[in-house]
Amino acid sequence: MDSQSISEESDVSTRWSTLCGRIEKTQVIYFSQMIIVFTVIVACIVNLSIIDSPSTPWATILSGTVGYILPAPKIRKNKKAKNVTLLPDSTQQ
Repeated sequence: MDSQSISEESDVSTRWSTLCGRIEKTQVIYFSQMIIVFTVIVACIVNLSIIDSPSTPWATILSGTVGYILPAPKIRKNKKAKNVTLLPDSTQQ
């Protein structure tokens, strides 16, 4: 077995050789996905503005692709509000 751990990826698997040189695999995948997503968005917008048929499928596809691009929301915890005491519930008293 090689001295390299099985869990670590080798340089060969993380970089692809192209005509322009060696490119990171993750960059190629990311830019390919973004090109496809923007193509779908443009097609949806064109179909929503031109075609008179029901627009529900195109609007659904458009909202799904926009949701794919947007980051997932995260709840931020306020560091200053750690020692907040809640008011007692009047119904329990």
